[in-house]
Amino acid sequence: MSLDNAAVIKSLTPLELGAVSDEDIVLEGQELDNEETRQNNVLQEIFPDTSTQMLAWWERVYSLAPAAGATVQQRQQAIVQAIRAQGGLSREYFISLAAALGYTITIEELQPFMAGIGRAGDTLYVQDIIFVWLVTVTAIQQYYFRAGQSAAGEPLGAPNENTIITAIFIKLKPAHTYVIFQYT
Repeated sequence: MSLDNAAVIKSLTPLELGAVSDEDIVLEGQELDNEETRQNNVLQEIFPDTSTQMLAWWERVYSLAPAAGATVQQRQQAIVQAIRAQGGLSREYFISLAAALGYTITIEELQPFMAGIGRAGDTLYVQDIIFVWLVTVTAIQQYYFRAGQSAAGEPLGAPNENTIITAIFIKLKPAHTYVIFQYT
């Protein structure tokens, strides 16, 4: 709870100084009130889930590129997810990572055609296909405008354009793999 700084300054003077001094005290109090507001905004900016002015800085630090048309809320969520990501190489880790972002996915590790294992009608893949993941996104998260989290000019509701999940997967995937995304 903030105090009226003009009243505090006035209480520090032992005598009544007059009208001109009262005007000066009011102006000084307003400046202190404005500075208090700015400092509270700085406190808000040091946390990525409440940051608005420093979002670009947070995205640079975590190597995230915001999608065209991404909302403030989507950008904040991507940063928080990047901070929380501990890493992993298993399909289960990436499926749970997508679920934390609000997506339902399946991951298929493609296999090359091998005699004795492959059957008629199977896709003929080359040997290096073992380094490819096919990620099928079946449920796409819907974003809604929220007071205090969204900004003026953003849509009231819009489906996520899947760039958040793509960016996070590309950043965290095992280095030797290639990811193909399929949206249904």
